[in-house]
Amino acid sequence: MHHAATIAAIALVLVAGCNAGPKAAPGGAAPAMTQAPAADLTSLVGSLWLAEDIGGGGVIDNLQTKLQFVATDRVAGHAGCNSFNGAATLSGAALSFGPFATTRMMCAPAVMDQEGKFIRALESARTARLENDLLILMDESGTPVLRFSRMP
Repeated sequence: MHHAATIAAIALVLVAGCNAGPKAAPGGAAPAMTQAPAADLTSLVGSLWLAEDIGGGGVIDNLQTKLQFVATDRVAGHAGCNSFNGAATLSGAALSFGPFATTRMMCAPAVMDQEGKFIRALESARTARLENDLLILMDESGTPVLRFSRMP
């Protein structure tokens, strides 16, 4: 019987520990939850970004895939092989892109594959988050589809 009491006491301690919640910071204040504030995407106008990740698959080294916010209703850039430009809608933290016009050069199959993924990811983007010099574009479910670093 003593064994059952010990198990019950351990279970009670574990449950209490799980329900304790976040610890207070020194001085009694609750810890701050760090979440980036919603970006006002109109501030992106005039900026240039270099793709660092497309759909979680990285990018080809030394392939300059760029996105430039020309105006609140226009973007342009280089998709890897071809240049592109097209419509954009920037409103608060919401955005959308396309349709796009592109040049029609052919490059190596891997470059063309990345270019296709890049354009499709742009077309699927619906929201964005700015984290210092990083721009993360997400689809309608909040899944990151593109990650960029700011270019000078």
